[in-house]
Amino acid sequence: MPTTYIPTIVNDEAHSDGIWDVAWSKHTNLVISGSEDGKVKCWDGATGELKFELEGHAMGVISVDVSQDGTRLASSSVDSNIRIWDLEQNGKLIQSIIAAPVESWKIKFSSDGQHVATGSHNGDIHIYSVETGEKVKSLPTKNKFLMCVAYSPDGKYLAGGAEDGTIYVFNIETDQLAHTLSGHAMTVRSLCFASDSKTLISGSDDKCVHVYDVEHGQLASSLTGHSDWVLCVAANPDISKQQIVSCSSDKKIKVWDLGLRSVLETHEVHSDQVWGVAWNPEGTKLVSGSDDKSLKWFASSGSS
Repeated sequence: MPTTYIPTIVNDEAHSDGIWDVAWSKHTNLVISGSEDGKVKCWDGATGELKFELEGHAMGVISVDVSQDGTRLASSSVDSNIRIWDLEQNGKLIQSIIAAPVESWKIKFSSDGQHVATGSHNGDIHIYSVETGEKVKSLPTKNKFLMCVAYSPDGKYLAGGAEDGTIYVFNIETDQLAHTLSGHAMTVRSLCFASDSKTLISGSDDKCVHVYDVEHGQLASSLTGHSDWVLCVAANPDISKQQIVSCSSDKKIKVWDLGLRSVLETHEVHSDQVWGVAWNPEGTKLVSGSDDKSLKWFASSGSS
């Protein structure tokens, strides 16, 4: 029987404006939400209780990401600032990076936690040092707005998704472009690697979720079912489950089986578009954030 994810915790007033991104940290077990209200909030992953609130962004928070060891949080905002926070010290601000206008969009930590990468309007992927805040390098593409980025867990690849539907995959060890992946007809909104670092998942305004074989640079499958933009995709950290989750402007959350290439279940729990969805580190729970200002938790049947 496929796993069923059951709604557990509901916070209908998590923020005073729409929630644009969510993340779930390892070890510290915090759910992170970033909102149009300019705030980053950190919630207890088990109870949903607000642990602490991070202020400092002057405008809406576009993106949040947590380092693989669960100790650092990165946030990026429409104000073009990137902020790095210490989750072990109640969100103490440890670095503030001022990027040029529209040069700080979706943000991701490198696998070793030493760098953060972000896409930009001119098509470059910018990589910054967490320790110094300095820009370390820029990886150029084809001058199309890069809406999202993703590092592979093994640190080998860095991918960027562009507004024209193209995905660029760089080999971080050589800084060379390894693959240019096509297949999407519209903007790529979200990217993530599976934990095997060989599979790349993308979500697009063309309503499709694509699964790519990164080693060979090939489209493995195209998953259809959403009726509007796919805003976020995330791979279950437990690779044995072969699951991904997606959320959309159609207000729906879908859990997919990669082996069967089909939808396992669809959740309609939000009243507006769902911008962010994330797994807990064990791959047994989910959290989603929406323009309706709410956070929703889900737990797989049998998990505590």
